[in-house]
Amino acid sequence: MSEIMQRPFPVRFETTGPPDTLEVSVVFQTPADQTAKDGLQEVLTTFTKLGEVGGLAGEKLAPGQSGMTLNSSRVTSQETNWGFQNVKIDPRSIFILLNMIHYIHLENVPLKDVRIAWPALKQLKDPMAIEFPEQWPQLSFALDIGEMLDDIDVVIDLEQPQEDSTIEKIIETMSVWLLATHRGAYADDSFDPSKSAVFLGPDVMELSPARIVWFIEIMRCSENALDGFFNVLEWVHQNIARIKSVELGP
Repeated sequence: MSEIMQRPFPVRFETTGPPDTLEVSVVFQTPADQTAKDGLQEVLTTFTKLGEVGGLAGEKLAPGQSGMTLNSSRVTSQETNWGFQNVKIDPRSIFILLNMIHYIHLENVPLKDVRIAWPALKQLKDPMAIEFPEQWPQLSFALDIGEMLDDIDVVIDLEQPQEDSTIEKIIETMSVWLLATHRGAYADDSFDPSKSAVFLGPDVMELSPARIVWFIEIMRCSENALDGFFNVLEWVHQNIARIKSVELGP
């Protein structure tokens, strides 16, 4: 794997501004129509939600303490600007952000110029390097990872049976991560951002009051996506319902 991800647009990095702010400015090569604007807004919302539910935490930042707030966003036919506040995410989340911007370039509207201002970039040797946020090492639940060669069952056992509404909240939170995989978040130099994703099988899932099972048919993305998934589950444990164990395998 290459150490650097090549992007089809220039990226300018700045480390100015308050420590908990992140600003993104993007200029389009061609005018964006309403379909492109809607798609771009979806990518922006997905990145924000991934940060809100612990998916951008890391080995030194607990998912329960991570988060971010979209303070402002503006989209015209020529450019878009995003402003985030209360940004508490792993600095290596910049790679996920660039992947999702790369997805926009390929699927929504071609980009002419990208500018990112984030003081946390000072902590990185190279913001263009292929680096993903790592798994929080102190997970609150038992984790068992088996063979990962074929179809994968993700079995999540909860400590206590939950109401249907709580199970629905857990599924919605997990689905933020799943949608992010479909918007290029976990691409690398082996997987194009517009074609990388985690695909559930035909049966999709099984649900019961104390167990959630996802049937993953294929992972067409970096396996580092699982670190983000486990961080999301840690956030679920701390904010929605306590998880007893998570198993991955055939």
